[in-house]
Amino acid sequence: MRRPLIILTVAALSAALFPQGSHAAPGRAVAAAAPVTCTGGTASGYACKNIDLMSNLPLSSIGGGSGSGGWGWTDPQTSREYAIAARSNGTAFVDVTDPVNPVYLGNLPSATGTSSWRELNVAKDHVYVVSDNNGSHGLQVFDLTRLRGVTTPQTFTADARDTSFTSAHTVTVNTDSGYLYVNGSNTCSGGPRMFSLANPKAPAFAGCLSADGYSHDSQAVIYHGPDSRYTGKEILLGSNEDTLTLFDVTNKSAPVQLSRKGYPGSGYTHQGALTADHRYFLLDDETDETRDAHNTYTYVWDLVDLTSPALLGHFTGPTKASDHNQFVRGNYSYQSNYRAGLRIIDLTNVANPAAMSEAAYFDVDPTGDAAGYSGTWTNYPHFPSGNVAVFSIERGLFMVKPNLTTPTNDFSVSVSPTSGSVNPGASTTATAATATTSGSAQTVNLTASGAPAGVTVSFSPSSVTSGASSTMTVATTASAAPGNYPITVTGTGTATHSTTYTLTVNGTGGCPSPGQKLGNPGFEAGSAPWTATSGVIGANTGNGAPRTGTGSAWLDGYGSTHTDTLSQSVTLPAGCSTYTLSFWLKISTAETTTTVAYDKLTVQVGTTTLASYSNLNPSGYTQRTFNLSAFAGQTVTLKFTGVEDSSLQTSFVIDDTALTVS
Repeated sequence: MRRPLIILTVAALSAALFPQGSHAAPGRAVAAAAPVTCTGGTASGYACKNIDLMSNLPLSSIGGGSGSGGWGWTDPQTSREYAIAARSNGTAFVDVTDPVNPVYLGNLPSATGTSSWRELNVAKDHVYVVSDNNGSHGLQVFDLTRLRGVTTPQTFTADARDTSFTSAHTVTVNTDSGYLYVNGSNTCSGGPRMFSLANPKAPAFAGCLSADGYSHDSQAVIYHGPDSRYTGKEILLGSNEDTLTLFDVTNKSAPVQLSRKGYPGSGYTHQGALTADHRYFLLDDETDETRDAHNTYTYVWDLVDLTSPALLGHFTGPTKASDHNQFVRGNYSYQSNYRAGLRIIDLTNVANPAAMSEAAYFDVDPTGDAAGYSGTWTNYPHFPSGNVAVFSIERGLFMVKPNLTTPTNDFSVSVSPTSGSVNPGASTTATAATATTSGSAQTVNLTASGAPAGVTVSFSPSSVTSGASSTMTVATTASAAPGNYPITVTGTGTATHSTTYTLTVNGTGGCPSPGQKLGNPGFEAGSAPWTATSGVIGANTGNGAPRTGTGSAWLDGYGSTHTDTLSQSVTLPAGCSTYTLSFWLKISTAETTTTVAYDKLTVQVGTTTLASYSNLNPSGYTQRTFNLSAFAGQTVTLKFTGVEDSSLQTSFVIDDTALTVS
């Protein structure tokens, strides 16, 4: 479904309602020579949060017409920054190196007539321009280095024009691979038309991506995400009207469709952006807000498996505005949400879309935030300066400066599956996956420790960009002893994070000594082999009465400052399948609070805390169980520590313990 007639009508109406005027000299901004700080929620009458206004060039100052697409370019030779604004009648070039005093350099006229749809993108110091519903426009090519030294507005001509197609809706590029994608053209069934930019002035047709029909927009990347099957491949994500469709386009003559996913509530699948770690895709649907009257939805997809993307849910924005385009930079999504303007979304909680939050906004349409198709068309957030160009349909070019917190770069590491078994002399594999949890992606070095004699662990690759994964190979020799072994997998980057993989080495001997390993488990034979504070173990009564038999272990219950301990050393044989600690615990208290843990019981194995209980958890005898397989082959100390404060007793009573190995 395409929206040309609807948006054209609104754009024409907006132009009539909001005519552009300028009292500035040609080529200069209307804005003053100083930025306008966002204060009290406004800047020069525009609603804002954490974004300052640098300047605004109205359409009449940059060639007239109505606004549409836009992009940016930073000159690699001079570091000057330029905003490139698509308009109904051409393409404007603006030097925004000084964002407070932007300079209009000139216009590249439309190759044919006028149209509300003009889109562009930049690669290899060239801008590529397409237009829809505009005759035989084709692809305009303009060498941006021609802007060097320009100081007064000029009328430019294109360096080249490709007419192998006539109209197209959008154009995107993969600057890493050097390929350009023309989306929604009158060729390739509307799917991406692929061009090589080996010669940037003469794009060379490389193939069609027509298997899923019309594509409104696309993003192609050299993939470094968690699905290691496609690491280093060129993956294209198509926003294809009613689906998210993924392709492997590494071989342009034989692209492979990996997946095609619809979603509940879809209106018109418009555009989207990958997170920096290639783990998540943020999708904007252009018409669901107008159809269903809900607030702005940003749909979040988990791409851990490129052949089966999973919709995690959606972030709900604070307004009812329709969403149009978004781009990810670092830990933020910069969204152009039509009448609500530029909205910047914090992606810290992207794995839980409902918990995402809006960090900043600048509303370029003061008339309201309702759903509809006026306001900002798009934005460009990638200038090294941190300034953002916001392109408005009615009000021209805004230069703004977000004031955002730079999050600390961090990551997580996990292993799947978390355990494996192998015969001596053989090997097994697992996937060590990383994810960017805040900030930007980073290099993570993977190592393993804790492997027993005869076992080696290796990673391929040994370092990944957070968000990507590695194959972990666990190899054994014929002399590897049977047993269960916890192996620590560690990722090291700006921080260090670890997870545990449990390896079982099979053997003919099986579990050498199964059974219950604790001595005097029911406290019926005095104290030994337990070590306890005086008065803990015995034939207790009252609050300390046993669950069964005549003995129990009663910790605390004095109503004054006191600490009791109960411990036993135990050896867990290697080579068994299960290691289960269990005990029955009763908690009675005179404390009346429901919020403060004054009296506490801690359960530990060695230095590992298994659980903590307090006066907030009163209960009759309840069985507690724990898996101790991580301690197989070790001699450890099981310890209970009860700590009571200065008043109001809490009793922790333990009975019928067991540590069963099988």
